[in-house]
Amino acid sequence: MKEILILSSKSYENSSTTNYGDCILINTGTELVIYDCGHEAHADFVINYMSQNGFDKAKLILSHNDSDHFDGIPKLLNEDKISVIRTTLLLKYKDRILEEIDDKRKSRNSVAQQILDLYDNIAQLSGAPLEDIYEHPEDLCDEVSIVGPDFDYMIQTVAKRLDGREGNTMDGETAVNATSIQVKVNVGSHTLLLCGDCSFPAIENIVHDYNAVQLPHHGKCKQAEKIFENKSDQAYSVYIVSDNTGNTNGGSDNLTTKGHRVYNTKKEGNITINNSTFSGSTIKTGRILGI
Repeated sequence: MKEILILSSKSYENSSTTNYGDCILINTGTELVIYDCGHEAHADFVINYMSQNGFDKAKLILSHNDSDHFDGIPKLLNEDKISVIRTTLLLKYKDRILEEIDDKRKSRNSVAQQILDLYDNIAQLSGAPLEDIYEHPEDLCDEVSIVGPDFDYMIQTVAKRLDGREGNTMDGETAVNATSIQVKVNVGSHTLLLCGDCSFPAIENIVHDYNAVQLPHHGKCKQAEKIFENKSDQAYSVYIVSDNTGNTNGGSDNLTTKGHRVYNTKKEGNITINNSTFSGSTIKTGRILGI
């Protein structure tokens, strides 16, 4: 593993007011995997990084279809930088979702139309090299694998959103956020869990197994506090906050980090994780490339 680079918008124009979202680069030394790309400014950085590091193509994981995780992807596609996008392709599961909703007023066609309307960012990728995470459970490379969400949890959450009779949230997150794709990254003998904006119950049974965790939803307090409690016996855990949300609601502004090893893009700029991160030295922070 060469490095994992969590991009910061700290040096971008209007970073205090613009929501640039998430973008995380996993450079294994031979392959590049991108986890989300929430803005064209991130895409510009990625394109330059690929040129600097000799990558013609990268693989991409889209955790969920919110704009601050998606909006840089079209530029990467237009520049022919992406060989495959792995995400959740819900149209494949419309029958299973309809069964879960259990509402005779809905049909296969109406559920399919709801999916196209509510998950419109992913629908816009029609024609792109898309793979569904449940149809393609194989690792993206030796160091990167998708570990969640659980299929039944995803179906139940999406069904609740499309049903509408019981609201649009699951476990304290919107239904879209709750089912964010979780990714395991091997960093030498250590592991990092990338979470997107997922709910805590989606990772509750696995988070204790990781040496480093991306705190979900840009460091949202309620989620982070539950993770800290779950891992309270693991004093040397590393926590990463990707907070490029400007002055929008949410994020890490009220996150209390005392007693925890937390690195935040809002405060420190780009964050680099590599094999030496877990040797007791501090994580390298600050911009390492210009665009």
